[in-house]
Amino acid sequence: MRPTLFSSTRCAGSTRRLFPLAMVVALLLLPSTIVRADIGRKPTMEFTFEYQIDAVSIIEGQLIECEDKDCATGEPLEQVGPQDFTCGQDSCSSMAYGYADYHKLVITFTDRVRESNVFTHQGMESNFKVIVLESELVVEQVQRGVGGLGCCSGLGATIAIEVLVAMAYLTILRLPRTALGWVGLSSVFTLPVVWFVFPNLGLPSGWSTGLAEGFAVLFEAGLIRVATRRTMPLKHAAALSLVMNGVSFLVGLLLAL
Repeated sequence: MRPTLFSSTRCAGSTRRLFPLAMVVALLLLPSTIVRADIGRKPTMEFTFEYQIDAVSIIEGQLIECEDKDCATGEPLEQVGPQDFTCGQDSCSSMAYGYADYHKLVITFTDRVRESNVFTHQGMESNFKVIVLESELVVEQVQRGVGGLGCCSGLGATIAIEVLVAMAYLTILRLPRTALGWVGLSSVFTLPVVWFVFPNLGLPSGWSTGLAEGFAVLFEAGLIRVATRRTMPLKHAAALSLVMNGVSFLVGLLLAL
């Protein structure tokens, strides 16, 4: 029996409804390390321990956040979503939406609890050497590179995520797909700025992240609008950019949990 017009239309409608679900599943199946690279340079701290005593294992730890240089009224970094401070047997790490100006480590080892000196951090991705002494910890920041390889790996993830989201958006709203080719190009321009410009402005990490994401949304919306001005209204170019960047950011945070 030949399919009727009604059955063909119903099948097409079902396909359109299933397409966004398929896009979400595809995003979640991407390797988490790749997806997290799309978020940009996150405010992070990495701590590597060096022992000047017999090595002991770490049981747990806290990163104390302080507003004053004496750390007299500090509070442990609060766990909120992916924001957290965690330790393994010989290292600790943290990710935060925004750090305080001063910090102190309180680490519980198998033999005793040790506290560190009060220290500060520079840059979005800070690396520290923690020297373990008999009764205390000495924290020293270690300078690392600017993260060029991370930017390159993040570019592929950004393009993949944003193209998938753009395909879903254009399909649901029945818009021309001429914008797809410009989605990837817009990421080529925005990602290096997000990685290398905003983290080096000397702003608090929370402000740096917010401004970087805002820049990405506005620039990509503008480029898509200019390239597709005959086929896509400004409101759709702006909405598409906001959805693409929002989904990639949220998926990255979800996989960081």
